Amino acid sequence: MHVVLLRRLPGSSVVPLAGGEVVDLHSEAGAPDEETVRSLLDSSLLVEAGEDVPPGVVEALRRLPVPALFRASSWLRRCRVLVLDEGSTTLGAARISYRMGRGLRVDSADITVE
Repeated sequence: MHVVLLRRLPGSSVVPLAGGEVVDLHSEAGAPDEETVRSLLDSSLLVEAGEDVPPGVVEALRRLPVPALFRASSWLRRCRVLVLDEGSTTLGAARISYRMGRGLRVDSADITVE
């Protein structure tokens, strides 16, 4: 599953982790422009269940809704979003962090598949 990583700015605005302009995930004004799509794709990674990511975390990601902005783009419509606050976020009982050069890390992943 492809996950786009966004960074929360002070307040509630978010930007792609790879840089770029503030994005409005709830916008229904149509597909994002090419530059925005590129910065979002540059901020994405493929997450698969395995040694570092428990299957319950992948299932929890799969259950996340696709943002309206992404649904309007053929490139993004299957991607999910993780918004990072100071490099990490919580998804259910899992603490997920991302560090450049090290990738995604999942801690306390007591998520079970229903």
